[in-house]
Amino acid sequence: MKADRPTLTELAHSIDNGDPGVLATAPSSRAVDFFLASKLGESGANHLREWVRTGKTSTLRANALAVLSKMSMREDIELIVECLETDEKVRFLSLASEVSKLMQHDWETSKAVAKDPTIAPNPRKLAKALTKETLLDSDAESRWCGAYLLRGLVPVLGR
Repeated sequence: MKADRPTLTELAHSIDNGDPGVLATAPSSRAVDFFLASKLGESGANHLREWVRTGKTSTLRANALAVLSKMSMREDIELIVECLETDEKVRFLSLASEVSKLMQHDWETSKAVAKDPTIAPNPRKLAKALTKETLLDSDAESRWCGAYLLRGLVPVLGR
């Protein structure tokens, strides 16, 4: 999802009022996630928390988790980790997004690597990028995904 500033501002107001808008149907971009994270109030954050738990679509749950993670609120880390550990669809979307962001692979390749990190086209480059992600002070989603994917890369890194 990409949009201009006025449209994103309207989306932030919509989220603050309990309507996820396009977050329910379209994958958001990292830039959109950071924009929304900077604009949402406490009401919006509360709606994101609820959607992470009970959103009707995996797209809504994954988008809500991504924005909530970019808000970098310590009290949300447990919810973010719990969702990634228990919601298989959100975990898959988050992992594929992480690979796509770091390696600029097409979506099909990113999804394949998310399913099986050992098939990554350049596993050492991916491991180096993931190591940086695991050390971020903010963005619990990226830290968790980085550690998860690094663990999956172990069998091919020693070759």
